[in-house]
Amino acid sequence: MRTVRASGPILDVSEDPKKVISDFLGYAFSLKKLSGRPSAEELAERFSPKGSGMTIQDTFVAYRAEEPDDVPPEFTETAPVDLKKELWVLTRLHFGKPSTSALVEGQELRHLIQEALKLRATS
Repeated sequence: MRTVRASGPILDVSEDPKKVISDFLGYAFSLKKLSGRPSAEELAERFSPKGSGMTIQDTFVAYRAEEPDDVPPEFTETAPVDLKKELWVLTRLHFGKPSTSALVEGQELRHLIQEALKLRATS
């Protein structure tokens, strides 16, 4: 399972070469500024197994993959993805360039969010 560590104000995730998951955590924590709700409460709701995920227009999207077409093609080129598992697609959007995505199982995503919450509480 991946781990989270604080690198100054940035949350850095292990085994995240394209930094999509790290960026996800940064954007997820910024939702508090938009909604005014505590991060722990909002993120638990948005990323529960039936959660709605998040969209930050023209910047980032995180959603639950429920159908084969929900998974970016780069993840299905070598083998089909098992959608019986709870999979979340995290995508950093780039204007004029291809998007960059990561797939994370739900349990691991919630673990990373919890680890990030602990780090934010101590900083």
